[in-house]
Amino acid sequence: MKSKLNVGIIGLGVGARHAKIFHSNKKINLITLCDFDNKKINLYKKEYKGCKFTNNSDDIFKDKSIDIVSIASFDNFHKKHILNAIKYNKHFFVEKPFCLNANELKNIHLSLKKKKKKITFSSNLVLRNNPSFCDLKKKIKDKIIGDIYYCEGDYNYGRINKILYGWRGQIPFYSVVLGGAIHLVDLIIWLSGKKVQSVIGVGNKISTRNTKFKNYDLVSALLKFNDGMVAKVTSNFGSVTPHHHILSVYGTKFTFYYNNKEIKYYKSRDNFNAKKKISRFSDKHKSEILNSFIDSVYYQKDDKIVCEKEIFDLMCVCFAIEKSLKTKKWEKVKYIKY
Repeated sequence: MKSKLNVGIIGLGVGARHAKIFHSNKKINLITLCDFDNKKINLYKKEYKGCKFTNNSDDIFKDKSIDIVSIASFDNFHKKHILNAIKYNKHFFVEKPFCLNANELKNIHLSLKKKKKKITFSSNLVLRNNPSFCDLKKKIKDKIIGDIYYCEGDYNYGRINKILYGWRGQIPFYSVVLGGAIHLVDLIIWLSGKKVQSVIGVGNKISTRNTKFKNYDLVSALLKFNDGMVAKVTSNFGSVTPHHHILSVYGTKFTFYYNNKEIKYYKSRDNFNAKKKISRFSDKHKSEILNSFIDSVYYQKDDKIVCEKEIFDLMCVCFAIEKSLKTKKWEKVKYIKY
């Protein structure tokens, strides 16, 4: 076991948050930071004086001393950077979405299968470590909620300017399913412990009509699970709201509502006086997704919060939703056996 793991980061947008977490972890040496934008490089040179900086991601992949690559590049570069990480035997942590379509996922899967060395990877599905959802998962496991028969999740983005004027609106295809709904799809699968069998999705772009943004800014999908459970997930990038999430979980004994950090628990059909709480979801909780990945690499144990198979299964569900938006039909989820 090495005394410390060496890390390179690609992308200093969200990757700047990754840099802070890596830099504060005692198991890590932050070696190289990469971005296309020299303004960002010059900004972070002051903060990370001992690091190398580059515009070329190959400087990270070809550096034999680097153990881990953090991929926080624009979505359309994820596949290329993941394949390079595998090629050069780097463990990697990637921002969501993992990749952009089923063919990219198949290519990544084939590349991983060919490797003799085990490549550990994870993705930044931060809602899993919200203490309120962790507590709910325990209640589900302990059968306190009863049998779950319906879930509903809303990802209200509230940042329409980012898809109108930022990089999201400039790449060839930006998906609000992969950029937003993915969090709620993952959360519902993780909480329920069930498998999605088929999906159907609808969408519109009323909020961004007559703009350069080409794709749906609103998508709503129904998910049918293996035991008959149903879920509805909506990604609303045009919402006239602050950025927030909503989750409802309906069990035969108990109902859970989460709306912008306010939590309500109902145990009765006759009384609207629900037990209320405020969710405490901090940057420290979010950082544990990345720290658990670091520990998994450092100690060579498969106990991270977001594991490899879960990422593959999640992407297959999201790609089935994308397919349904085109076919206008129910689509069976075609899982890749990881």
